[in-house]
Amino acid sequence: MSVFIRLFFVGLITLISVTVHAREMQLDASVLLTTMDAGGNDNFKSGKGLTLQYSYYLKQWLAADIGLFVSDQTFTDTSRDVVGDYRASIQSKSILLGIKPRHRFTAPYEVYARLGIQYWQTELEVEEYFNESVPGGKTSATDTGTGYYASLGGAHYISERVVVQLELRHMMQLDVFEGESGSPFDLRINALSFGFGYRF
Repeated sequence: MSVFIRLFFVGLITLISVTVHAREMQLDASVLLTTMDAGGNDNFKSGKGLTLQYSYYLKQWLAADIGLFVSDQTFTDTSRDVVGDYRASIQSKSILLGIKPRHRFTAPYEVYARLGIQYWQTELEVEEYFNESVPGGKTSATDTGTGYYASLGGAHYISERVVVQLELRHMMQLDVFEGESGSPFDLRINALSFGFGYRF
């Protein structure tokens, strides 16, 4: 089990044990359509991701929020240089910790936001293709660090316990590969997510 999943479950179990008498909690699961921007000339294609988030409401309008984000491997188009063809891919996962303010209308609708910090692990991979006499190959590197995230969403209550959610997300990973590369970068992940929440 990866260190990210362990940290997520340790945080979740800690939060649940502290808030065992909570009046209002919510578990959200969402599918994301993502775009990644690492600056520079590499244009990554759209990708997909998943989030799982747990909210404990400290007040009617404010929750503490912990979550896990995982993206799939997102590729650039194949490019050519003087040596041969190559393409890059990036894959990321993050533990999210923040707050979730909300406003619930009298109708079965609610608007909410999320704001917090993230601890991320990102892998960058480059595939190279030469000619028939020179075999190609892959090389990859992984880095960890911190960043922040913010999102704005809307929810529709199917019942008192089940909600459908639509959310716009922005995640920023700061100084990726700083100290390991001559060209560190900030990774921006923008996403549209659709998911369900369950209140208990």
